[in-house]
Amino acid sequence: MGASAVANFVRFYEIPGYGHAVSTVFNASWDSLTTLENWVDKSVAPPAQIVADTAGVPGRTRPLCQYPTFPRYNGSGDVNVAANFTCASQ
Repeated sequence: MGASAVANFVRFYEIPGYGHAVSTVFNASWDSLTTLENWVDKSVAPPAQIVADTAGVPGRTRPLCQYPTFPRYNGSGDVNVAANFTCASQ
């Protein structure tokens, strides 16, 4: 099929510190269902998303980065705010 064809219907995201289902380090919360419904029902591919921590540091946010990228701190600003991170590959 090729990578471009697969990208039309598959996205893979990893959340650092999340583990398999629930974590005390970073328990991510976001509206994944609406994103999935928009993609399947309206053909709107997932936009850039922000996840919020509900366990380790409640209210802490991070960008949800599509694999193989990951959230990298930009070097300044509050480390608990997603705006201070960029999805990076290295």
